[in-house]
Amino acid sequence: MKKSVYGYLLVAAVFLLTTLPFLGRPPLFDPDEGYYPETAREMIESGNWFDPVFNCEPRWGKPIAFYLADCLSFSLFGISEWSARLPSLVAGLGLTLLTMGLGKRLYGGRNGLYAGLIAASALQPVVYSRAAVPDMLLSFLVALSLYGFVRGAMGRDEDQPERPWLYLAYAGSALAFLSKGPLGVILPAITVLLYFLLSRKLSGIFRIEPVRGLFLFLLIAAPWFIYMTFLHGSTFLEEIFIQRNLIHYFTEKWQHPGPVYYYLPVIFAGAFPWSLALVWGATIALRSTLPDPAKTHDMAEKKADLLLVAWFFGMLIFFSLSRGKLPNYVLPLYPAVALLAARCLVGVEKCASSLRLLALLGGTSLTAGVLLAAGSLSLAAKLKVEQSAIFYGLSPLVLIFIAGLAFPLRKGLHIWLCSCLAGMVLLFALASGSVIPKIDSLQAVKVLSLTHYERLHKEPRLAVFKVWPPSFLFYTGRQVIRFNPDTDRWDNVRCQGVQWVLTSESALNDLRIVSGVPPVEIYRKGDKVLVRLKENDKNSAQTNY
Repeated sequence: MKKSVYGYLLVAAVFLLTTLPFLGRPPLFDPDEGYYPETAREMIESGNWFDPVFNCEPRWGKPIAFYLADCLSFSLFGISEWSARLPSLVAGLGLTLLTMGLGKRLYGGRNGLYAGLIAASALQPVVYSRAAVPDMLLSFLVALSLYGFVRGAMGRDEDQPERPWLYLAYAGSALAFLSKGPLGVILPAITVLLYFLLSRKLSGIFRIEPVRGLFLFLLIAAPWFIYMTFLHGSTFLEEIFIQRNLIHYFTEKWQHPGPVYYYLPVIFAGAFPWSLALVWGATIALRSTLPDPAKTHDMAEKKADLLLVAWFFGMLIFFSLSRGKLPNYVLPLYPAVALLAARCLVGVEKCASSLRLLALLGGTSLTAGVLLAAGSLSLAAKLKVEQSAIFYGLSPLVLIFIAGLAFPLRKGLHIWLCSCLAGMVLLFALASGSVIPKIDSLQAVKVLSLTHYERLHKEPRLAVFKVWPPSFLFYTGRQVIRFNPDTDRWDNVRCQGVQWVLTSESALNDLRIVSGVPPVEIYRKGDKVLVRLKENDKNSAQTNY
């Protein structure tokens, strides 16, 4: 018991060291991070925590759970980037500890510890644990649902499921539904159904009490949808279910297309530095699910492998078939990623093969070297900064690269494991604490807004022209008119008292032409320009640059 507690504390400490430092220092990243905190801020301002609004208009793309979490965080800790991201960090911590618990339950203590450490440090889960978006909350609740299924239906006696754990599975799915809609049901359902199918025990579906589960699900998930339908009618239901889910999945209306193999490189990169361990572990799990006439595989281990195969490949296939694709969509399968990678590490540790250890450590070092070289080049070009600055931010990858030299040592695997963990902790600390705050293009909206906050906050409305950073609303606390030169008339904007406009450097001349009004003040930061236009009064102030 004491060792188990120490293990959970160790995993939690690694996760917090990776995610907590400088959590609030980077600005909100547009567009996604701008929407959710601003919606929560407006909900608090309106006094209604259950009817999401953004820019004083209904926002029905996602259900209420993450907005509520941000509202609670803002109420407790004040409105800031730190408190906006705190719910994701808490959800990420929960996901990490659940992953460790699943590993201990399915494979034993060593697997659980490794799986927890992997989940606490893998690139993509850590990034989204530091982001004010609902994906990590969804991932945690989906994992909670599947944890309830494992504890309730995959015990020694599968004919007698443990009812309280099954109720946890259905409650987790209902809360996931409130976090990001139908995915909260679809993802656990795909995993469970595919598990029963691979196990050739489809009758097991009836033993997990689906009728009672449905009743509990509706009891938790339905009230908010009923409330919103009562307020807004069928328009709300059409937007949240048809437009944002069915049409998004089956069409390219929302402009996020991608090939069917889109998520393979996303997951390989997102699992870094455990990418090769994931591929190796997935191969081991797939092999164990094949028919075994000699029955050399342990049956409990085989059931666990079947679950991981159903979890990882079921969700991967589902997302790969979607017409709309974004990297964050696959976050719910990362507990399976961590468990599969841990399966590899334990296998390498048990067999004590120098060749396998060399392949794992050497391959990871090579991957780190490629990321360091290619990442510093591509990011420097994209962000328009010196390559040396990006190289400095990615320099902890050198630690992971050098760690590959530990393979001849007796404790080579453990040295490599600790080096990878330390490298990821330093990587995020340097990026968040030093590199990102020095990149003007990432700081532009925040700096311009806060520098001129007193003046901007007095204006009834602001405008944006050929740019759309939602965080502009969060930092100014004002309603913003999104001017479209193809459909809107500038006279209508001027009639609403707009003087301040945020645009880009490249669109500044177009703004002069479209508005027909000379700028009185121009302030630049990175690629963004904040402009105060001349008032109707001809005796306005002189232009400042």
